[in-house]
Amino acid sequence: MEMTQLREIANNLLWPLWRGIPDGYKHRYARQIWQQFEDNIRSSAYTSDLAKFVDKLCARLGIQVGSREVESVRAFLDSADPRSTLAALRSETTVLALLVRVRNDERKKEYADKVAANEQEEETASASSLF
Repeated sequence: MEMTQLREIANNLLWPLWRGIPDGYKHRYARQIWQQFEDNIRSSAYTSDLAKFVDKLCARLGIQVGSREVESVRAFLDSADPRSTLAALRSETTVLALLVRVRNDERKKEYADKVAANEQEEETASASSLF
């Protein structure tokens, strides 16, 4: 499967599912969460139906897809070829999980940069009000 197709699966299906894993679960299993995510993707993909894959994965990891992301997941499920998508979820699991992890790291970095910029603004504002 081409990398663009793998990115589509990672961004439109696995990313919203990753975001739906409860924070408490992610913190409790912080050292193993990515391996658990990968393992559960692979084992849940042994079905012939994409909707069943999503149901299995959600049940195993306590995933609750956010209301804003439900439509995009549905749209992906409706448009994707189930056979090739499930094959990719089984055989390219490591790459798919890595794509989600990279996106998550980018999101964290953007947030940290935003917080740092806000702190810098506050420091500048409070320093200028002293004079």
